[in-house]
Parts: sequence; C-alpha cells; structure tokens
Amino acid sequence: MGELPYESLVGIAYGLLFGFVPALIVGLTAVGAVIVYDRSLSPIVGAATVAPLTIASGAIVGIFDPAAIPAHGQRTAVAGTVAGVLGVVTTSQGTRIATELPRDRRFPLVRGQSLSAEAIDAVDAMGQVTIRPIGPIREFDGYPPLSPALRTALEEDCWRFPADLQLAELERRLERRLRTEHGLARATVSIDGRGRTTIAAAPPEKRVATTLAEGTRAVTVEGLLPSGIEPGDAVVIDTDTAVVHGTVLTVGDQPGSTAATTATEPPVSAEHRTATAGFDGGHGRLTVTVETTDAGALLEASQPRIAVSPRGDAHEFEAAALLEEAGRPVTEVVVGDRTIDPDRTLAVRHDGEWLFAVDEPEEADKAFVAGSEPEVSG
Repeated sequence: MGELPYESLVGIAYGLLFGFVPALIVGLTAVGAVIVYDRSLSPIVGAATVAPLTIASGAIVGIFDPAAIPAHGQRTAVAGTVAGVLGVVTTSQGTRIATELPRDRRFPLVRGQSLSAEAIDAVDAMGQVTIRPIGPIREFDGYPPLSPALRTALEEDCWRFPADLQLAELERRLERRLRTEHGLARATVSIDGRGRTTIAAAPPEKRVATTLAEGTRAVTVEGLLPSGIEPGDAVVIDTDTAVVHGTVLTVGDQPGSTAATTATEPPVSAEHRTATAGFDGGHGRLTVTVETTDAGALLEASQPRIAVSPRGDAHEFEAAALLEEAGRPVTEVVVGDRTIDPDRTLAVRHDGEWLFAVDEPEEADKAFVAGSEPEVSG
C-alpha cells in the first residue's frame, strides 16, 4: 500500500479528470428535467450517478484495478468522493440555471398610434387614405429658404398611403417620398390622427458648389456675350488689369433672369454645334468657374470683355489646312462623265451615302478631291 498523501493526490487528480464529463452530463440532465418536466433533480442522485461512472472509467483505463482493492482502495475512495462532489455541484447549478431561465416566451405586442375613426371613414376602395398638408411649410434653421414654386407645390400636394399603417410609419414614408419627388435636402413631417400633416422642408442643395473643383470659385460677370455660348465652353475674360480663363457654368439672357441655362443641362455635341446653339448673343449674365486667385479681378471688373476659346482641336480642319498649304485644296466635284484620279479622291457620295477609299470614283455622284478641279479631272 502506498503512502496516504500520494494515493490521495492520485485520487483527486483522476477524480477531477474522469469525473468532469459525467458531472457535466448530469448537470445538463438537471437543466432538462426542470425545463421539460418542471421537476428538480436531487443532488444525491447526481452524486450517486457521477461517482460510479468515474470509477468505472478509471477501471477501464487501468487507473483503478478492481483486483487490487487493498492497494488502490485509497485512491478509489478519494476519486469517488471528488466525483460525487462534482455531481452535487453540477446538479445544483443546473437546477438553479433552469429555474432562473425565462420560460414565458410570449412577448407583448406594442402598437403605436394609428389613424382615428374619422380618417378611416375616408378610406377609398383601395384601402388607402389621403394625407394633406395643413398650415404653412416650415423651414430649417441654417438652410436657404424654399422657392415660391416649391413651397406652393408642397402646400397643394397630397399623398395616398395604406390606411392600416401606424402614424410613425406614415410619417417615415411621407418623408422619404418628399425627399425623392422634390429632391429636398431635409424633410420632417408630423401626421395627426385625422390624416393631416405639417411639413418642415429644406430646399435641394445648390448644384454650383458641388460642381466646383478644389481651388476654384464661381463668379458672375455681366457683359456682351457671343452667340452660341453655353455651359461647358472655355472663355477668356479681359478685365483691363488681368486676363482670366474660365469655364462657363450658367448663361442668363439678362441680369436677374431666371431662365438661365445651367451646366447640368446636356450640352450640344461639339460635332454638330452651330453659332445659333445656346445663347443668342448680346448683353447677358455669365457665371464662370475660375481659379481662386483670379476671382478678385473679375469681381472688381466694371466692363469685362468676354471671348470664347476653341474647344479642342478639329483635326479635319487641320488636315484641310495642310492640304491647302501644299497646293492641293479640298474641292467638291460633280463627277458626271468626267474621269477622277482615284489617288486624289478623299471621299465620294453615292446614292445618299458617303464612301471612302474608293477605287472607281466615276460611279459616284459627287467627290471630294485633293486639288483643284482641272488638276483632278482626266
């Protein structure tokens, strides 16, 4: 027989090792007994279950030898005691946990305020109620005032929503619709039980500020504007003290005009523009984006002179100019019965269509050739 301290330590160690899993199973069983059957499991039952299972597990692996009871009696007794304590603890804790768990899974249904019976009586055949604004449209501090047209549109408008919605949901949907339909920067509404709403709105954000690049400013000048000028054109403004380059944002017919063309409108294609596209010409107001350092010069100018710069390079005109400088101007020729040199033929028109790089230009109606008419005719 080994010494008592040694056998006790061995029993404690193996009792904890082999008794943990059975104790955990017993604890879960105690939880299930309370939840399912509404009955608690006795701690004595837990101890009586865990201790034999622990000793049996140790015997299977050879820690506790049933044939050597005198030699392993102490460690077996200590291990069984430790396992029994584990069974008592897990059974008690399992019962306590199951008792404290919320077993009533029914949650109260909290309903918000809905429309009154007076408003419900006005529901149409589709089950929808009409929401109408009352009172003036309020504004938010720190935002620009609403335009008269937008204010009138909000005051005279009405909206239809399902009548079974709560007031909070009606308000949320109306706010979203206002922001979507009118592009409002901010909107809040309050709907009463009779389906009447008060509205507070902020106008759409100004688009000029959002189109400016870093380090630029938008400046408005007045003067004689060239015909055809429109947003997106590059302009040169002479202020006597400086020459400022900028890009057109808006064009107005006259100072204070509300019928202005803005940069948000689609510009006319550069390939199809004429001098009549855009502004008609004459005295008008022009808003341009310029460098921050040039803004002061424009603001101080009394009579600026405005000119439009070329937009990009027109390669077709450059090619025509080079041919003319070489003594071979581009000439339009009616083919008829004459013979045209294919090497000098740039394009031909046949049956209403343009053809390029043709070998037999005589079959065409008209031809554009490089050179004068006597030079290209056979």
